[in-house]
Amino acid sequence: MGNNSNFLISTEAVCKILHVCPRTLYNYRTEGKLEYYQFSRKKIMYRIGDVVEFVKKSSYSSIFKDKVNSLLEKYIVHL
Repeated sequence: MGNNSNFLISTEAVCKILHVCPRTLYNYRTEGKLEYYQFSRKKIMYRIGDVVEFVKKSSYSSIFKDKVNSLLEKYIVHL
């Protein structure tokens, strides 16, 4: 992933990538499982590198981890 790990992506993008709802992502934040950056009350962003680390440390299956990595790579291409 290299230099792209510092790119910030939206809550909506992370929800799509991880296949979770916004409430689950909120829980990950409040439990300290996923680092985030809050720019205003409603604007929360995530570093791609942090999302990758979260997936690596998670209990997701290796097949799902491969799909997440593929989605992240596609997302980076569209930035």
